[in-house]
Amino acid sequence: MTMYATANLQDRYKQDYVSTASPIDLVIMLYDGCVKQMKLAKIHLEDGNKSNYLESMEKAEDIILELIRSLNLKIEMSNDLLDLYQFMVNELVSITFSEEIERIDPIIKMMSELRESWVAAKASLGSAYHTEDG
Repeated sequence: MTMYATANLQDRYKQDYVSTASPIDLVIMLYDGCVKQMKLAKIHLEDGNKSNYLESMEKAEDIILELIRSLNLKIEMSNDLLDLYQFMVNELVSITFSEEIERIDPIIKMMSELRESWVAAKASLGSAYHTEDG
């Protein structure tokens, strides 16, 4: 199998996974992607690869903006998340231009902790569904 065919299969698998994922799984995937991009940005800047650094920072910002768009602001907790996400985006923009990459570590930590909260919520919901179903 050629490298192109393998990449094509991987892309199809990812598309299938995303299209069938639950809303909670999608949020977890966004957190995973954001953390991955921020960690890559650190590596790219340390390696002197400014182009890839900027691309990873932009992707991380875009992911947080997608998280903002997905909020249901009728739910009180969403307003707290909105404030946090806006803070994170502002920090990432500032870090992008200042290249003070060490400032990204608290953002990575916050994203990782939020991710773990969603994983716990999913587990809690999963056990609730199993209890109701018998």
